[in-house]
Amino acid sequence: MKTKSPTFSVTTASQLHDAIDRLLPLLRADAYHVPAARALAAAAASLPSSNLLLSNRLLHLLSSQSASLPDALSLLSSIPNPDRCSYNTLIAALSRSQRHLPSARALFDRMPQRDHFSWSTIVSAYSRHGQPLDALALYRRMHEDPENAGADNEFTASSALASATAARCARAGRELHCHVARKGIGADDAVMWSALADMYAKCGRVDDARKVFDGMPVRDVVSWTAMVERYFDAGRVEEGFMLFLHMLGPAGVRPNEFTYAGVLRACAELAVESLGRQVHGRMLKSSIGDSCFAESALLHMYSKCGDMGSVECVFEQMTKPDLVSWTAMICGYAQNGQPEEALHYFDMFLRSGIRPDHVTFVGVLSACAHAGLVEKGLEVFHLIKDEYGIQHTADHYACVIDLLSRSGQFERAEEMINKMPVKPNKFLWASLLGGCRIHKNVCLARRAAEALFEIEPENPATYVTLANIYTSVGLFDEVEGVRGIMESKGIRKVPASSWEKSACVSGC
Repeated sequence: MKTKSPTFSVTTASQLHDAIDRLLPLLRADAYHVPAARALAAAAASLPSSNLLLSNRLLHLLSSQSASLPDALSLLSSIPNPDRCSYNTLIAALSRSQRHLPSARALFDRMPQRDHFSWSTIVSAYSRHGQPLDALALYRRMHEDPENAGADNEFTASSALASATAARCARAGRELHCHVARKGIGADDAVMWSALADMYAKCGRVDDARKVFDGMPVRDVVSWTAMVERYFDAGRVEEGFMLFLHMLGPAGVRPNEFTYAGVLRACAELAVESLGRQVHGRMLKSSIGDSCFAESALLHMYSKCGDMGSVECVFEQMTKPDLVSWTAMICGYAQNGQPEEALHYFDMFLRSGIRPDHVTFVGVLSACAHAGLVEKGLEVFHLIKDEYGIQHTADHYACVIDLLSRSGQFERAEEMINKMPVKPNKFLWASLLGGCRIHKNVCLARRAAEALFEIEPENPATYVTLANIYTSVGLFDEVEGVRGIMESKGIRKVPASSWEKSACVSGC
């Protein structure tokens, strides 16, 4: 039920201030009160005299809801001499929406004088709304003008750094680094140091990120965890593990659940169960083993290593499994060739009352594909949208194509591909190609391979699988053609694969 808008009898400036105080929290909570705000602004206009403070408070009121922004703009144009506060209020309000960003910029450019809030607001708005190059250009313009020296602070610089990171522009990031170091901006600010390290890492300069990390005045568990993750993300796993060990030993920093989860993810990617077990032991000693987040990472690690016995032990010890934990169980069994167990855990999961998400259904559909349960898989596929209101993703379609092509139902698979509303991904085409290999469907194999050549032109698995399909039906001239293409492109066969025996791995 809506809260009724208060009515006001306003004849003095004091009464108007009181009315604004009463209406502002209501308007922030619900646009229903916009007419009352407009009435208040009209009442203010009829007062015998008004002052800038009152006008600015009305601007603040009207700009608190997008529906009354036009009224705020109209009020601004009626103020004889608006100050920086007047402009800043509206620029901040307009900047909240990308649709209104051009209007915010127009107001910013009209300002006779700008302060640090003006610059920070507009630079961060461009950064936040996915226009990093505009944000960087504005930041350069700001610090090149001596009049704006006071506007250059850690908030504006952090927004500019975020823009350099988003644009993956290491050169701009390095310029910013030199600038803030020279000016001493954010020298003791942990957020600034972290933003610098992130910028270098995401621009592919992990060594520079490490230099920033080493130069931090204070390094807490968050900064250590972030640096370990940067090594893992860059594929420099050994250095990530070494830093983790240094964190445990000489540095004496106690890891948290996010540290352990990141290390376990790296163990999972490399399938190094021995190291994962050591990390598990550390977690138990530090009482972090009770964290649902860390436990889910353990489930993922053990399932990636194929140790479903340990997966089950960890899961049974969890006091209250969450969505991520249940999904890890379902996907783990599906990926390890135990579809019946995956479906069993899915049934248990549904009885838990937790709502599944799109990732959960990827595991269930994959289990159906591996078990050959075509109709069950299609039933689950329709449940995703009809029962749970979740939009089908490319991965859902890939799993269903895997399901249909494994069972040789290529007409249904092709019909689904032609009608699907999302663009087919590489996993879908790889699934189709794998099914074509099983059932020696040359025509559809060519279509799948051509699509994969466009997505991953240098992936040898596609060429090898296509050649094997040609071999299986005696099309040896076509096999030679595939070999010739590989040689001309300098593509080498994966070691241990053969022209006759090659499996195309599905993405499900």
